[in-house]
Amino acid sequence: MEHENDYIEIFCTYDPMEAKLVQAKLSDEQIPFTTLGDTELTITMDTFNSPISRMALKQPIKIFVSTENADRSKEILSRDNSALLSDDAEFES
Repeated sequence: MEHENDYIEIFCTYDPMEAKLVQAKLSDEQIPFTTLGDTELTITMDTFNSPISRMALKQPIKIFVSTENADRSKEILSRDNSALLSDDAEFES
């Protein structure tokens, strides 16, 4: 989906935490991005900034990058970096 002239949507989510993780990955790789819908949803006491509230209100968070960075961004977001986690964090008896 095109956004403005030279930006393309590369990620869409209802989960604010997931959006922050994607933004962090792009920032770490120094890829400029813009985000739409990344606002706190506090309309009533029953509505919080949660994935289910965002779905109910149809308020996704969308992340856009320039078309020249689209392929690189998609590759970065698809990387599995779980091997970087150390086994030291596991409990040893």
